[in-house]
Amino acid sequence: MKTQTLENPKSPSRDYFLNLTPGKLMGLRQITDPRHRFKVFALDQSNSFKKALRKLHEKTGNKSEPSYEEIRDAKLELVEVLGPFASAILLDVNYGARQALNAFVLPKNVGLIVRVEASRDAGIPGEVEPGWGVENIKRMGASAVKLLVYLDIEDKEKTKTQLKFVEFIWEECQKQDILLMIEELSYPRVGEEKTSPAYLSRKSKNVLEATKLIGPYADILKLEFPVDLKALSPQATKEALGKLNEAAIRPWVLLSAGEKFEIFSQQVELAMQAGSSGYMAGRAIFNEYFEQPTTGERTKFLKTTGMERIKKLNTLVDQYATPWMDRYHLRPEDLAPAVSPQWYLGEEKPASHPAGTTTGDY
Repeated sequence: MKTQTLENPKSPSRDYFLNLTPGKLMGLRQITDPRHRFKVFALDQSNSFKKALRKLHEKTGNKSEPSYEEIRDAKLELVEVLGPFASAILLDVNYGARQALNAFVLPKNVGLIVRVEASRDAGIPGEVEPGWGVENIKRMGASAVKLLVYLDIEDKEKTKTQLKFVEFIWEECQKQDILLMIEELSYPRVGEEKTSPAYLSRKSKNVLEATKLIGPYADILKLEFPVDLKALSPQATKEALGKLNEAAIRPWVLLSAGEKFEIFSQQVELAMQAGSSGYMAGRAIFNEYFEQPTTGERTKFLKTTGMERIKKLNTLVDQYATPWMDRYHLRPEDLAPAVSPQWYLGEEKPASHPAGTTTGDY
């Protein structure tokens, strides 16, 4: 049973999507299923692939570093086997995006989202992958840009720096008229682990406040599950998700953050019931792929366990997720009249940045 609160039909958020520019609207249609829900397979990881393959090498007595070809081929197999079950696939420029296009493994009816940021550790200011950028992503025909931003909202200087980076990418996406999905991630401080009580005690607030900060710059939000399922009661978890759904002025999808599938599938069900429009998952689906000792066993894992997992997530989305158009009480018959007869003459402008979002403590 759904518990989410839908947007007021007269809200500014609804107006944003009612007047969405054609490039962004096309991208939004390309990365969602026919019912306007997100089923995104995330394969933009770099360091986690290297770490997993390095571990596999050590297990088989080979301590060599993973090669470019090895990482590329693993991504291509994952795209080929599990990609057809997704509404979109998120890939990186280093090993996956163009490689999947050239190998003809990216399904025709599946949207392409490409990572723009360089892979960096948490706490270090974000930057664009050298030699890459929003214009490159647009030119290669991708449907959307993905930007990851690490945020600790209590560190005001770092937060200010990160928001400047977010605003820069937002402006580039406006220029290129391409959809922007922003991923928020909290992180432990020096001396903490992800299981540390100090980190867990502030994570929920951090996710909530970060969502408010980055929301005006995004077209879609990719958010963390805000609480530890094992630590809170079902009612407290429901309340935390309700607050997150209210804070998200854009459609939001739940990220897996490498969580074990059994836990992530529970998170997906609860998040969808709270108002999320879908998921973006990678390692929760395929993590054990790298534990299989032979190529044949890895392929078998994807065609059995991997397929079962992504199908289960899709079923949860089908049952509980809020389509992004429903979130804003929009119908195709609302969108068509929003186009002026002179739209192609340049009299329409991309949605302007909401006033006041750059003021305050950050």
